[in-house]
Amino acid sequence: MDSQANSDSRLSFPFSKGIFFRLIPFLLLSLLSVCAPSEQSNLGVQDYEGISLEGETVRISQIQADRVALNVYGPNCLPCIKEIPVLNYLNAELKKTPQIKLYMIVDPDIFFDNPEAMDPEEKMKQASILMKEEVKKFGIQLPVLIMKAPFKVDRAEGLVTGTPETLLFKTKPLILYYNFIGPISEESDPNKIPKNMKVIFFKRMAGQS
Repeated sequence: MDSQANSDSRLSFPFSKGIFFRLIPFLLLSLLSVCAPSEQSNLGVQDYEGISLEGETVRISQIQADRVALNVYGPNCLPCIKEIPVLNYLNAELKKTPQIKLYMIVDPDIFFDNPEAMDPEEKMKQASILMKEEVKKFGIQLPVLIMKAPFKVDRAEGLVTGTPETLLFKTKPLILYYNFIGPISEESDPNKIPKNMKVIFFKRMAGQS
């Protein structure tokens, strides 16, 4: 088999050698384009911003952190409610790592039956009032953002198709690199949460060893 390969190489060498060396620059460019990190944000996330429950505008791409985790919450979403103990635990844990920020985000449209007919500013205001009630009712300890367009929970074609879902971003530029569909964990026992494998996996993916 080796002799046949050598024979084939000798027969084709004069022709293939020239082609090979001419292709080297193109091969290198192809490898660089595949291996080099992206320098642009993806999926329009660079335009994401929200209003905190205190009225502060927060642009996700300007958050001072190396990584940002966004947990998407929905009212009347039982898995979202069951996930809150884990989110509160993670919020406390990630505060120990200043380069990682965790927020709960909400699409204001899901609070209303006919959001398209509402004035955008009034919709944001009413959604904030309703979300404050959720925070008080369920003991949510995360900072909460009511999101502006273009963010949207869209079952058909949105980046987020349902709740709960948690998005993990690297910053500078803002790039989505992982998302958890469904609750991170529904564990509610405070003694078991730190040992829960799903929670441990999330912390590692978020960048906390």
